[in-house]
Amino acid sequence: MVLMIQGTASNVGKTTIATALCRYFAKKGIDVVPFKAQNISLNSIVSDDGGEMAIAQYIQAIACNKKPSYIMNPILLKPDITGSQLIVKGKPVEKIKNKKYMYSSKEELLNIAYECLKNLEKKHELVIVEGSGSAAEINIKDISNMAIAKKANASVILVADIDRGGAFAQIAGTMVLFNKKERKLVKGYIFNKFKGDKRLLLDFPEKFGKRFNIKFLGTIEYFNHNLFEEDITPFKEGKGDLKVDILKLPHISNTFDFEPLFLNTNARYVENIREDVDLIIIPGTKSTIHDLLWLKEKNNQIKKALSKGAFLFGICGGYQMLGKKLVEEEKEYEGLGYLNSYTYFIGKKTVRNVFAKENLFNTTVKGFEIHHGITKSFEKPFSKIYFNKKVIKDGTIKDNIFATYIHNIFHNNDFLEKFLNFLRIQRGYSKKDIVVKTLEEEIDRVTEIITSSLNMKEIEKIVYSSN
Repeated sequence: MVLMIQGTASNVGKTTIATALCRYFAKKGIDVVPFKAQNISLNSIVSDDGGEMAIAQYIQAIACNKKPSYIMNPILLKPDITGSQLIVKGKPVEKIKNKKYMYSSKEELLNIAYECLKNLEKKHELVIVEGSGSAAEINIKDISNMAIAKKANASVILVADIDRGGAFAQIAGTMVLFNKKERKLVKGYIFNKFKGDKRLLLDFPEKFGKRFNIKFLGTIEYFNHNLFEEDITPFKEGKGDLKVDILKLPHISNTFDFEPLFLNTNARYVENIREDVDLIIIPGTKSTIHDLLWLKEKNNQIKKALSKGAFLFGICGGYQMLGKKLVEEEKEYEGLGYLNSYTYFIGKKTVRNVFAKENLFNTTVKGFEIHHGITKSFEKPFSKIYFNKKVIKDGTIKDNIFATYIHNIFHNNDFLEKFLNFLRIQRGYSKKDIVVKTLEEEIDRVTEIITSSLNMKEIEKIVYSSN
C-alpha cells in the first residue's frame, strides 16, 4: 500500500502531515515506513546504514519506529553557492550546476527512486510518500510528485495552505493541470493552517470535492510546533528562560542539531546577538570560508557577550571558524582565534555515525560527522570518539568555549539535561532542574492535533483500498 501526500505549493505542511500519519499508523500496529524520492535541503543527516538522507525522512522514520535509512530518501540535492551536491542512495555522486540538472534527463534517477520505493513496499505494509513543492508545475514534472505516484499507482492526498488565501483555487488549479491519469490517483484533499472559526467554511469543502470526485478530509487549524522545518523559520522562538542565540550564517546547514534547544530554551536564529544572551552557537555551514568573513563582522558582539559571562559553542564549520587558521588550496585564512586549532581542507568528505564520551559531564553521546576538512587542536578535547577500534580526539573545551564535530550532540538527553542545568547555575538562574522535552513527545503531540482534525476513517479507507 502506498499513500502519497502532495502539496499545491511549497511549505503547505506536507512534511508535518506525513509525519503525523506515519505515527498514527505505526500506533495502530501497521508496519509503515516513510519515503521521498527526491529532497532538496541543506540539512542532511547520516542514516543508521551510513549514508546521507534528508532530515524530514529521518524524523518520519522515527515516527514510524523504524531505523532511518537512505533508501527512504534515495536522491538528495544539497545546494551551495555554485550549484548543488547530488547524493544518490546515501553517497555523493557529483557536483552539478542547477541548470544542468534542470534540463538533463531525470529518467535514470526516477528509476533509481522507484526501485527503492518498490523495495520498501515489498518489505512493509504501508509506505507514506511525501511529495515536493507544488505537484502541478507543468514546466518541471518533478521526480517526487506525479512521476513517482504514477509508477507506484499511489493513492494521493492533496494539501493546501488555507492561510495564504485562495485554497479552493489551489486545489482546483492543481486538478486542472493534472492529466486524466494523474487526476484518477487523487482521492482527497486537506486544508491546512486555518486561522479562525472552521464553521465559516460551512459545507462548501464537501460540495467542492464532489466537483472533482475527491473527498474533503478535514481542516487543520494553525498551531505552533517544534518539529523540524526544511527551511529556517525566521521568527521561530523556543520556550524557556535560557537565552540561546544561533547565528544565522549565510550558508547555515544542519539546523536539525538545534531542535531540542527550541523545545527546552528560549532559542532563536539571529543575525545580531542579544546583549543578555546565555549561549551563542556557531552552527555548521555549506561554505566555511565565505561565512567566516560574515562572522568576523559579528566578532565584537561575540567578544562583548563572552566578557559578560556568556558561553560559546561551535559545531562542525562553527568549530573550524573558532580556530586560528583555515587552509584551503594553499590559501591561509585567519580564523576567529578563540581556539588554538588549525583546519586543513584536504582529503575526502567525512561521513560517519559516531559514539563518543564527552568530557564535560562524562556522558556517552552519539551523533554523526559530515564535513570536509581535518582539524588539529592543541586544547583539551571536547570528546573522545570511538570509531573502528580507534579513539579519536574531537573538538575543544576552553573556559566558556566548547566546540565539536559531532552533529546531533543536543539530541542526547542525558548530556542536554546536564548541559542546560550547568548553564542555569553558571548564569544565575533558579536551580530547578530542567527535564528535557523530547522529539518523541513532540511527534505525539503534533500527531494528536493533526489526526483529531482529519477524517481518519476516510483516510484509512483510502489506504486500505489502495493498490
